[in-house]
Amino acid sequence: MSPQFIANPPEQVKWSLIPKHLWLHVRRFGYLLLQPFLPFNARPDEIDPFPDPTLAVTEAHVQQCQWIFDQAEARRDHLEQKAQSTFGLMTFLVPLLASLFVFIISRATATGPGIRTLAIALLLLSAVFLILGFISAARAVAVKANETLFLHSVVDKDGQFQGYSTSLHARGLLYCASMNTGLNDHIAQFVKGAHVLTAAAVIVVLIAAVPAGFVFSALPSSPVQTEIVKPVTFSSPDLKNDLDKLSDNKAAEDKIKLLEAEVQKLEVKLSETQKKKPNGPNMK
Repeated sequence: MSPQFIANPPEQVKWSLIPKHLWLHVRRFGYLLLQPFLPFNARPDEIDPFPDPTLAVTEAHVQQCQWIFDQAEARRDHLEQKAQSTFGLMTFLVPLLASLFVFIISRATATGPGIRTLAIALLLLSAVFLILGFISAARAVAVKANETLFLHSVVDKDGQFQGYSTSLHARGLLYCASMNTGLNDHIAQFVKGAHVLTAAAVIVVLIAAVPAGFVFSALPSSPVQTEIVKPVTFSSPDLKNDLDKLSDNKAAEDKIKLLEAEVQKLEVKLSETQKKKPNGPNMK
């Protein structure tokens, strides 16, 4: 195949045009911030009517028009799936933001006010981006009108059945595909806004992790209760010597108590012996 029929990847923007592109992205991001609150019409504007065909419309033309119509329907399903996947990421970020915010507000008082205020401000900014992204995703998956061939393709204005025409069928499919494509472009803008705003919320959370780390490191450690359920071997020689001395002192005290008990027994026996001894031999 000739290389002229194969598209090349997009080329890099020239360095002299980078400031212009950056400013364009900033303007687009500002529009994405306002887009969730902007009102729009329920359906695209009407397109111009198709002219009468100059050639005979065959079944191959109808099949091609049906394929174009199906592509518009498949694109809408794909956009709605992307919006729903964004909802799944939001369900992970919302509890994380809420728990960090409540924890820093309620317990983080040991650090300086500047670091704590910076962490809270970044978390609030991330929450704002997340809320705007949620609204964009909700508007993307909202119920919207969808053009399709219905009664008007079979009956006329008087309610009478009209004869089948391949030209009328093909033109109806192209009309529906054109209207649905315009609506899909509208939905794609909200899906794009949901993705960009959710990504911005994640980036701000990552930046907020730096001051939040300083806040957490300054918190006092809670006391820990340790229960020993197995024999413990000590390797410190000083501690071992102290324990040996304590055990020797305890053994000495036990020996002294035993000796005192023996002495008491001897004293009792001596007193009993003195009571039984006679005063002396009888002298004649």
